Amino acid sequence: MKNKISVMGVDVDVISVLAFSQKLKEFLYNDCLDIVFLITAKTLEYANEDEEFKNSLACADYILPAQEILLSLVYPHRYEDTNYVSDFHKLQLSLRNMDCSKKTMFIVSDMANQVESFFNYKRKVEDRFLVAGSYIGDITENEDLVINEINAIAPDILVLALESPEQELWIDRNRTKLNAKLCLVLADIKDGMLKEYNEIPLIIKKLGLQGIYHHMRAWRPLKQANARRILKKKLEHYNNNKIK
Repeated sequence: MKNKISVMGVDVDVISVLAFSQKLKEFLYNDCLDIVFLITAKTLEYANEDEEFKNSLACADYILPAQEILLSLVYPHRYEDTNYVSDFHKLQLSLRNMDCSKKTMFIVSDMANQVESFFNYKRKVEDRFLVAGSYIGDITENEDLVINEINAIAPDILVLALESPEQELWIDRNRTKLNAKLCLVLADIKDGMLKEYNEIPLIIKKLGLQGIYHHMRAWRPLKQANARRILKKKLEHYNNNKIK
C-alpha cells in the first residue's frame, strides 16, 4: 500500500515495509536512477522557507518520514500501524527483506567519522551490501570529481549523508549524470543514525557491559517526547500561518 499525506505542505509517501521492500528490489533492477528522500521536521522547515529547496524534493520517487512522529502526530488515528516505513529503522528493515543478490554501495559524506560509522554498520548488520567506494569532502566545489568517482564504480546504491539543503539540491541538479540505480538521501538523521553503529568503547567491552550499553543507547523516551513537543509547535505555527 502507498498513499500520500501532506505534512507542512510537503507530500510524504506512506507505504508498508513489505511493499517498499518489493519497490526497492525493482529500483535495483532498473536502468535509471531512482531517488528516496528521508525527511525530518527540519527538512519540512527548509521546504517552507526556500522555494528552490522545496522544488528540489520533486525529483524524488519517494519522500519518506525519517521520524515516526511525522505520521503518528500528524495523523494519530490513521497511521498507528507500525508496519509503515516511518523512520530509518523501518527503511533498514525494508532493505533487509529484499530478496536479491549482493549489491554495491557508494557513500558520500562530509566527515570521515560518519563514513567509518557507516562501514561499521554495514559490517555488523548487512552482509548483502558491499561498500565499494566513498567520497569525503565538499561535493559542490568538486562536483565533477564526485560524479566521476561515483560513475567509475557505478554502484547499485548511492548514499548521501551530507547536510540539508545542500545534498537535496545537489542530487536534483546532477541526477541525470549519475550512473547508479538507487540514491538514498539521509537528510539530517545521519548523525543520530550513524552513532548507533559506532564501535563499542574498549572499557565497555572489558567490563562485559555490551548488552547494557546497547540498551541504554536505545532508551530515548525523553528525546522522543521533546521531539514530539517541538514538532507539535511547528505544526501549530504552520497551520496558524496558513489560516492567516
